[in-house]
Amino acid sequence: MNKIILALDTTDANQALKITKKIIDKIFTVKLGLEFFNANGKNGIQKFNNIGVNNLILDLKLNDIPQTVYKAIKALEDIKFGFLTIHAQGGKAMIEKAKEAASKIKSQPKILMVTILTSLNDNDLKIMGNDSGVVQQVEHFAKMAKEMGVGIVCSGHEAKAVRKIIGSDLQIFSPGIRMPDDSSNDQQRVCTPLESIKNGSDKIIMGRSLIKGNIIENINRVSESLKI
Repeated sequence: MNKIILALDTTDANQALKITKKIIDKIFTVKLGLEFFNANGKNGIQKFNNIGVNNLILDLKLNDIPQTVYKAIKALEDIKFGFLTIHAQGGKAMIEKAKEAASKIKSQPKILMVTILTSLNDNDLKIMGNDSGVVQQVEHFAKMAKEMGVGIVCSGHEAKAVRKIIGSDLQIFSPGIRMPDDSSNDQQRVCTPLESIKNGSDKIIMGRSLIKGNIIENINRVSESLKI
């Protein structure tokens, strides 16, 4: 199964749909985040449903009190999507309510727990008062993901450690993926597609590296790099 997820970080629904129609048969799915959702709402997601994209990742990174997260997910009843992201920092009670709500809406999306954003590094965590370091913090969240039975979002660098903790039953999705000659932009913990998959990631999330230039050629290039 294709391992590539295209991150559509745009507010332009027409542009996002145009790109998706061109490449959807070459990737696993697309990821739509806060930028897109705040600009287009559920109507924007329904436009993807109308072209047959029902397994998309809705990357909202929900993080609030359990009941608020529960109601927020229940409010997504009338759209189709395959995955929904929530923040690990919300804790077990929030994750449990997220799972409960997800099981009660038509799409029944799988919950993906975001660990530490790939734009952060050890120094950033220290500034925020966390001296444990990125790897240790991600491992802590991985143990919680295993206990709660949810997939995990982490950098390809931490995927190897996470896989040892969660085993083979739960999925790992890795953002911050760049080809060797690409700029890291605002990402701190970047990883190549092949490194990430070798480390245990099930899916790799890529945006700018694919969209710049000829997107079909870029996707083919990534796919070729994954032929181990």
